[in-house]
Amino acid sequence: MAILPRTILLFALPLWAQDDMAVIPAGSFTMGRVKSTSDDKTNMRPHVLLDDRPVRAVQMPEFRLDRRETTQADYARFAAATGRAVPRHWPGGKVPAGTEQYPVYNVDWHDAAAYCAWAGKRLPTEAEWERAARGGLEGKDYPNGDKLAAADALFNVQTGPGPVGRFAPNAFGLHDMAGSVAEWTADWFDRDYYGSGEDTNPRGPRTGQYRVIRGGAWSDQARRVTVFYRNWVRDTQKTPNLGFRCAR
Repeated sequence: MAILPRTILLFALPLWAQDDMAVIPAGSFTMGRVKSTSDDKTNMRPHVLLDDRPVRAVQMPEFRLDRRETTQADYARFAAATGRAVPRHWPGGKVPAGTEQYPVYNVDWHDAAAYCAWAGKRLPTEAEWERAARGGLEGKDYPNGDKLAAADALFNVQTGPGPVGRFAPNAFGLHDMAGSVAEWTADWFDRDYYGSGEDTNPRGPRTGQYRVIRGGAWSDQARRVTVFYRNWVRDTQKTPNLGFRCAR
């Protein structure tokens, strides 16, 4: 099958899908948690909570990632075009007034993957997500450094999500990589993922029970919205604190 030039592939996307993607440059980054915690030297912390170790250098090719999380307005276009069911919190099947630019939520992994495919994209791998979230910073806890305040991200609140893109982006131009809603990735979860596999554009296991979600949500404390924190849920999970963005 002939491979079309990149420019042709890019302009095959709808204009609204082209304009809001950041280029994540090729390069190496340190994947995982580089700092120790008081629990690391005890037996009180289950192995599954140490799944952000061991740290390793990972090589990544260039890719693109949506600057913002997929919004309810975005998802409404997709649902109207494809006939896919809308999130259960939409009264009468329509986006609640005033929340058009909120991240879409109450969507499972299959909904997210279908949306990305419809938009000519795909879900990011876990490695891509972490590379993008770090914004080129090495050894930091959050997308913009080692500290996180209420002025930097939406986290540790009980009021639900808010509009996407209202906080400053990281150095790659990406908004809400910490907090807002947690985000689906393409990968199955493996608690030993950081200690095995390829170090060039690594992929998750071929099968599994759970999908990896990243970035934490409005409902999470600061330690759960770091760039390295790993979480996992079944691919049929639909909750008010879980959404997605697409890669290409």
